[in-house]
Amino acid sequence: MSGKRVQGRRVADAAPMKGAAFSPLVVFGLALALVTVGALALQKSANDPAEVSADAPASRPLTRLDLLCPAAVAGNSELVLGSGASDGAADGAVSVRDASSDNSDELDVRPGKAGSVTASTKAVMVTGTRGLAPGLFGARFGNAERPAAGECTAPASERWFAGVGAGGLHESQLVLANPDTGPAVADVSLWSSTGELIDVASRGLTIPGQRSSVLDLAELAPNRDELTLRVTVSRGRVAASMADTYTPRGGAAVSDWLPSTAPPATDLLLPGLPRSMAEPTLVLANPGEDAGQVSLKIVGKNSTFAPNNVDEIRVPAGESVTTELPASMVKLLAKEDTALRLTSTVPVVGSLRTVVAGDLVHVPAVEAASGQTAAAVPGGAGSALLLTAPTTAGRVSVTFTGADAKPVAVRLRPGVTTTVPVPEKATATIVDGRTEYVAAVRTVTAKGASLLPLRPLQLDKLIPAVRPEWP
Repeated sequence: MSGKRVQGRRVADAAPMKGAAFSPLVVFGLALALVTVGALALQKSANDPAEVSADAPASRPLTRLDLLCPAAVAGNSELVLGSGASDGAADGAVSVRDASSDNSDELDVRPGKAGSVTASTKAVMVTGTRGLAPGLFGARFGNAERPAAGECTAPASERWFAGVGAGGLHESQLVLANPDTGPAVADVSLWSSTGELIDVASRGLTIPGQRSSVLDLAELAPNRDELTLRVTVSRGRVAASMADTYTPRGGAAVSDWLPSTAPPATDLLLPGLPRSMAEPTLVLANPGEDAGQVSLKIVGKNSTFAPNNVDEIRVPAGESVTTELPASMVKLLAKEDTALRLTSTVPVVGSLRTVVAGDLVHVPAVEAASGQTAAAVPGGAGSALLLTAPTTAGRVSVTFTGADAKPVAVRLRPGVTTTVPVPEKATATIVDGRTEYVAAVRTVTAKGASLLPLRPLQLDKLIPAVRPEWP
């Protein structure tokens, strides 16, 4: 046996080592791995999605604005259209067409002015382009024998209507109009005193391009309860308007338009209440999953106060509730110009229906806004602008177009209703202020009353900032 002896023992000789042989595939794989590791080491790490700042949408001036003006309820073919655009916006145009026709006519609407134009008695679409698109607004009115007021509405993703009828002595018709060439799709949801009407075939309603659809609620969902309705647009653009017919106790049927009300909230303001009211009926709806309690307060000319002996109203989850204001409260409302404030433990929607000299009047909840708001005015005597600042004092500028009067500075106090008389020759009112406020134009005559809430002027459009989530 060969080997070396180490301290008395024999150790085997090491076998000679042969040269190691590596496969070309192994060598290529190792090289590729080294290159990949190096590239990852040099690459800049991506930001955590949670750390990426959200860019605000960009604001751009409107170049087109569409309005749905409702069909006449008293045979009056006139519309009152106004423009909140600056005097230098003379490059624009305003046209009108029947909501079920392709033919359109150009209208004479001037920047910063408001006046009457002749149109069809049917529902019509009014379109402002270029310089006359920003700040376009309008309304349709009744006549001397039947005061009524219906605002022209722009397309919106969601609209709420509280206090609609579907049979018996109270019937409502919903008009959905699509101003674009492609089809639009909308869902209509209804709530009654027994809960949401989930079996009503009102989902996925298709409105063809540049056409309108009329939904008679008495046929869609026959129900003698006061209903609350929501229109949700899932495709395209849709403008919504509601016509309402009601028969007062011991009287004849009367018609008016039912304005949309503010979306669900825990604090709602209903401005412009008439002083003399019969059958003042408050309609509340709770679309949520928890029951709530609603308390009522009066916002008067000096303060906000809770009337005595007026209980809170319980609004069950997913239901619509109707209650008539107590006589003691109606007497308080008759003493001065007021707004009604609703405070709820859960988000609700609300509107007040009442009868004045046998005429139907709706008072919706109005969202507080700052900046410019506007409404058309029927003209003549008996109109007043009522403003309420919910929480903050401030000054607003009030302009009455058509009255040849300078803007009026009005100081608003929080929790107080301020009244500004409307000149008889006024065709519209525009309010501008930094503090939040709600406002309505109320008109009262010997034949009845009407009310139009002031809505924010649409002056620009928002362009979303779109970019990949991972830079």
